Amino acid sequence: MIKNTDDLETPVIKINGISYIVNLNEIKDFIAQCKPFMDVNGNEFEIMTQTIADALIDSINPELPIKQLKSQLKFLREVGFLLKNLIAVNE
Repeated sequence: MIKNTDDLETPVIKINGISYIVNLNEIKDFIAQCKPFMDVNGNEFEIMTQTIADALIDSINPELPIKQLKSQLKFLREVGFLLKNLIAVNE
């Protein structure tokens, strides 16, 4: 663990032998930036990313094959799932 500027422990995770630092201050700032325009409790992050994905699908040119958006939509779905499971309210 590495200490960061707010005295939060910064976790380090290893994936396939590569170390990644999880910046808790950035997560804290992200939550603070989202609070003014959305609820950040529960499934709201996942719902927001699904809403964005649905809007993209609904507004694309009908001539454009959905295959061209597939990886972007999968990424958006994974981001929503990550945020939903990364951040939980501690009451």
